[in-house]
Amino acid sequence: MTPLELHRYRLVHEMPMEAEVLLSLVAEYGPLNIMQVMDLAKQEQIASHATIHKYLDTIRQRELVIELNGGDHRTKNLDVSKKGIRYLQGTI
Repeated sequence: MTPLELHRYRLVHEMPMEAEVLLSLVAEYGPLNIMQVMDLAKQEQIASHATIHKYLDTIRQRELVIELNGGDHRTKNLDVSKKGIRYLQGTI
């Protein structure tokens, strides 16, 4: 897929840029727990905590990330799913 085709695909599917950035952060540094994602997003000055949660919900609903159970039931780590990898590569 060419960069232009990828751009058109993303426009059609209305993926917010901030959600893509969060997905990229999880791909680069993951698996990460929610607080680690929040800290990285804060360093990148993406958005407020509430907005970051909204974008995390977006990438979860689109199945671009998977939730891994941490050491106990209270923590969840996020990692990029196969679909998320394909999205980042521009093949979906």
